[in-house]
Amino acid sequence: MVCGRKCCLFCLFMSSWGFLMLNLLGIFFYIKSLNLLEALPLPHNFRSPEEFKEQADAAYLKVSIRCFVAAVVYLGFVFMSIVFIRRDIKRRKRLYKGGAPRHRH
Repeated sequence: MVCGRKCCLFCLFMSSWGFLMLNLLGIFFYIKSLNLLEALPLPHNFRSPEEFKEQADAAYLKVSIRCFVAAVVYLGFVFMSIVFIRRDIKRRKRLYKGGAPRHRH
């Protein structure tokens, strides 16, 4: 096993939180929330308001796609954590099912 049971549970919790948070951020960037305008990678000088709107719209879309891609990566970590937790449960059941090993003489 890669890590212990507590580590897997912690990774499961953090990955679930990251998946949820990045999806919410992706949705808010996709609907072009004005609260996130300062987080966009935009230059500070624009020739016209139309140029600003075009660049802001493109940046909102680009950042929302990045958030959704990162959320999928976190979902992969969620599944990995679940697999490792299930393996640990099966291993513990095998070890403790029969109690102490019996030796035949």
